[in-house]
Amino acid sequence: MLPWLSYRPVMLVPRAQLKVFTPLESFPPRERERWRAYVEQGRGLTRSQVAQVESGASVTRLVSGRSHLGPQAALVRRAGRRSLICPIDLDLRAAVALEHFRHSVPPSVVGAFLPDPSGAERLAVLSASGRTPHVLDEPWAVPLAWFVAFGPHERRFRDPPEGTGPGIVYLTTVDQSLARLDHAIELVDASIDDGEDVLDALGGLASWLQAFDPESLLELDYGAVARSFGRAELEGDHTCEELWQALDALEAGDLLGAAAAYGVARARWSGRRAKQHAS
Repeated sequence: MLPWLSYRPVMLVPRAQLKVFTPLESFPPRERERWRAYVEQGRGLTRSQVAQVESGASVTRLVSGRSHLGPQAALVRRAGRRSLICPIDLDLRAAVALEHFRHSVPPSVVGAFLPDPSGAERLAVLSASGRTPHVLDEPWAVPLAWFVAFGPHERRFRDPPEGTGPGIVYLTTVDQSLARLDHAIELVDASIDDGEDVLDALGGLASWLQAFDPESLLELDYGAVARSFGRAELEGDHTCEELWQALDALEAGDLLGAAAAYGVARARWSGRRAKQHAS
């Protein structure tokens, strides 16, 4: 199983997301022309439309292995004259989730959750296709490894006058995120004797990102997870900065300082992450 296959899209609970927006010209020729027509026709989905599609009303379609949107549905960003595409990949994400589910429960109970053999078979074929989803989902909490892909200055706190409430978004490029992850992996590997879990998380994220063009944009969106914070608490959340303080301390040989900074970040998210395992 590829490292990035350990993520689990859960559609009925608050979740954070990592999204990759790939330059249109970086897609293979056939896909490129399909997405070019999609953009020219103005068919890009809004974020509210994507949230609606990913709501509980879509679960039945996902479990059956079918999304009513089909394979061609995406968020579109524009950077100057360039169009960047983030396919929402609902069917592929469901396939990856099923693959993880199969490895996390006894084989005898899988059929109880997926009674449609044809749908399950279709998802299994998708999972084995070698395709990489442009979106990773995590229920209840943002994984600490995700923050390491960003710099503290790339954080944006948003509190629109209308909408679902305040939120946090980070934005960077894939090449910058890979450089940061590689640096963090080197530091943890050289400094911490029992850092296997941290290394696995950082390495799995790096493996996923390597599937994309380095000029792609990477976005971390707290999504509905932000609602588990009060406004002041969310505005004061600087997890990314705290983790880089820990890594800087590691680089300086200050293991106690690194442990203290990491502990602050981990404590903020541990209670929320516990809900994931209890659900």
